Amino acid sequence: MENIGSFTLKMDRNAQVISILSSYAGVWNRIPKFLAAVGRLNSYQEKLIELNALLDKDISAIENTKQDQRKQLQDITMTLVRIVQVFARDKKKVKLQRKLYHLTHEYLENCSDLELIEISKKIWQIANKFGGYALTFKSKITAALDPEHVKATNKFEKESGINPEMIKNLEDAILNFIKATIPYNEELAEKDKVATKMKAINKKTKKLLTNKIDGYVLMFEDEDPDFYKEYTELREDHYNKQVKGTTEQETDFQDLLLEENEIVEARPKLKPKKPHKENP
Repeated sequence: MENIGSFTLKMDRNAQVISILSSYAGVWNRIPKFLAAVGRLNSYQEKLIELNALLDKDISAIENTKQDQRKQLQDITMTLVRIVQVFARDKKKVKLQRKLYHLTHEYLENCSDLELIEISKKIWQIANKFGGYALTFKSKITAALDPEHVKATNKFEKESGINPEMIKNLEDAILNFIKATIPYNEELAEKDKVATKMKAINKKTKKLLTNKIDGYVLMFEDEDPDFYKEYTELREDHYNKQVKGTTEQETDFQDLLLEENEIVEARPKLKPKKPHKENP
């Protein structure tokens, strides 16, 4: 998403242009095309102001909730990671050690939300697997009726320090974090949509200024030098780079004074007469 500050800067520049045009409205508003262009500029600016209010919406409360849940999930996950890492080393489980080697506190802090959820889920699965804890309701019933399962579970608790309550806490932390990310991500998605709309309007505004309004102002270089000077100084590089190409797009300045629906009759083109052949 484009930086919010860049949108504000562009809106401020538009407002300055509109202010100058408003100050000299008596000079140019007799030209229908100029009047229509300024009307469009004002319309674009009003829409940008409306969208900017949505873009600037405060979502800090939702973000703080998500961050709190993330921190809790990181802490619980990291505790189990360290326990399982020790367990894998003591039991010489090489494959498990390789899976967990890169997982550090710093790594979890810097990973994305989705990656954190995936890592936490894998740790939950690993702890369940080696602890012999039930992963489904059916297996929970089977485990409760199986004395050998209870022995294996008790043994893992003694060897690793992980118990069913810790697994349940991790499960709850994962679910709570997912629930907290949903409204936050929805708000970000809405802001992205708003930013896309603002970007499109800014593009139209730039085109309107460089291809239309800059060219119209050029007409008043001699007629109203104060207006011309104030406007071009504000536009500076934008004006100097674009005005030449803009004026070349117009056939004649007199065309700018024509009504939108005014019909200009063109002179008919006459076909050249064929030379008269003399009889030999």
